[in-house]
Amino acid sequence: MTVLTISPTSTTTITISLLSPALTHSFYLASTFHRLLSTTTLFLFLRTYMLSLLLLQNSLYVSQVLLLKANYTTLLVAKNSLAITKEMGRTGWKASENLRKKLWFEFMVFVLGGGGNGLILLVFWPGWIVLWCVYGAWVACG
Repeated sequence: MTVLTISPTSTTTITISLLSPALTHSFYLASTFHRLLSTTTLFLFLRTYMLSLLLLQNSLYVSQVLLLKANYTTLLVAKNSLAITKEMGRTGWKASENLRKKLWFEFMVFVLGGGGNGLILLVFWPGWIVLWCVYGAWVACG
């Protein structure tokens, strides 16, 4: 009886000869997949870049429009507030006319009447300036 055996060198060559077409095909598929993936990735990156530029330009435009509208609104509110404040001041000044007349009358009565006149003249008499100058010269000269 004879036993057939395969030598180890022939096993290696059989394995390589069987795997060689499969490896070649799989390398081809991998390179094709890599090319498709890189093309798709580049396409997506470029689209994202263009979209971000578009969004940036639009947001700049919208912010400028909002800034102009806010400026216009602020000027309008300030103008109206100034007009309302002036009108309220005129109305308040006219409404307080009777009170101002009464206060002026009371002040004049205090200054000119009932003994207050002498006190006011004593305090606000212009001759005090002359007297203080004479006293200062007397103290300085000795």
